[in-house]
Amino acid sequence: ARITRSSMLEVISQDYIKTARSKGLGEFWVVCKHAFKNALTPLLTVLGMQISMMLGGAVLTETIFSWPGMGRLIVDAIDKRDFVVVQGTVLFIAVIFVLVNLFVDVMYKVVNPRVNYSSSKGGTK
Repeated sequence: ARITRSSMLEVISQDYIKTARSKGLGEFWVVCKHAFKNALTPLLTVLGMQISMMLGGAVLTETIFSWPGMGRLIVDAIDKRDFVVVQGTVLFIAVIFVLVNLFVDVMYKVVNPRVNYSSSKGGTK
């Protein structure tokens, strides 16, 4: 909520928001269509990082509270030296991590079409 608030406050003070208001657009459309859409980029970054941290925190939480899950499975496999299970679960968590980051990158482009992923060094045009 704090990230969204600070991002919205920053976007609301921009010139294009003032222009949209001066054109006579309603406050709802100015906030929803123009301001919130441009304020989503930092929020997407934070959400992507939080989901990644939750994957890592699952190991600790499930171990402490003895909840069944992927984190508990990894700890039990390490205790039993079952390296195949450890490799499989770590690979699964890594794939989920990569997919979350890919989803966040795709959402950047959806939210802000001006985002450019091409390299500026040595690339051909």
